[in-house]
Amino acid sequence: MIIGAGVDILDTRRIERLVTKFGSQFERRIFTQAELAFCCRRDKYIESLAKMFSLKEAMIKAISDVSGIRWHEIEVFHNDLGRPVIELTGTALIKAEQKSQFFKVEATTSDEPPYVAAFVIMWA
Repeated sequence: MIIGAGVDILDTRRIERLVTKFGSQFERRIFTQAELAFCCRRDKYIESLAKMFSLKEAMIKAISDVSGIRWHEIEVFHNDLGRPVIELTGTALIKAEQKSQFFKVEATTSDEPPYVAAFVIMWA
């Protein structure tokens, strides 16, 4: 049963402007150390950041109740096949568990430069 879904589309130039203007202050506010390390290993750093940002936005939309959720509570990893995996902690996890204690998350991204898109589905 689907308990939440979220989609986000983002112009990578927006992330590029934020990184140029605020630098590591922006990066540390939004992304975890593991996420930044992953993006640093990628050829397209800004596009990788944009995809992660878009995934976080889509996850927030799937949860629906965003009050009190911090960016670091939604962490994006990648499995052995390179597919995004989202792990929730703190308030984000509590809000998701209010929908269902036994929820699962599926996530995917796509790009057509300069745009990236993310889709997240929560199911129980």
